[in-house]
Amino acid sequence: DGVAPRGFAYGMPTIRVDGNDLLAVYAATAAARAIGTEQGRPTLVEAMTYRVGAHSTSDDDSKYREPSAPEEGWDDERSYWEARSPIVRFGRYLHQRGCFSGADEERMRRALRKEAIAALSAAEEAGRPSPHHLFTDVWDVEPPALQQQRAALQEHMARHPAA
Repeated sequence: DGVAPRGFAYGMPTIRVDGNDLLAVYAATAAARAIGTEQGRPTLVEAMTYRVGAHSTSDDDSKYREPSAPEEGWDDERSYWEARSPIVRFGRYLHQRGCFSGADEERMRRALRKEAIAALSAAEEAGRPSPHHLFTDVWDVEPPALQQQRAALQEHMARHPAA
C-alpha cells in the first residue's frame, strides 16, 4: 500500500511518515530537504494519513467506509480518525506543554473566523478571473490537446456569453 516502494524502485531516498503527526512530518521534510541541498538528490516523502471527509459533496462515503471503528471504544471509523487529526494531536501537544490554552484556542478561532469571512467577502467582490488563466499556469508551450480545449471553451463562451 502507498507509494513509498516506488521511490525505492527508482533508487530515491524514501521516507514514509505518519501524516497525522505534525512533528514527524516536519522532521521528515527537514531530512528530505537536507538530502536535496547536501546531496542534490530528490527524496520521496509519503505522509500516511486519513481523509475524514468525503471526496466531494456529491460523494456517498458510506460506500467505502467501515461502519464500525477499527478499535474498541469508538462509535465509528470517522470518530476514531477525527481523534487522530493532525490539528487535534498538535493541539494536545501544545496544551500538555502549557504553550496553548483553551482560551487561547477560542480567541484564535474567533479571530481566524473573522479573517476568513473578510477574505471570502473580498474574493466575492473581486469578480471572476478570466477563463484565459485556465490555460496559462502550467505549460510554457501548450500541447495540441490543450489548444483544442482552449478553442472548445472559446467557442462555447461565444455561443453562451452569459455562462
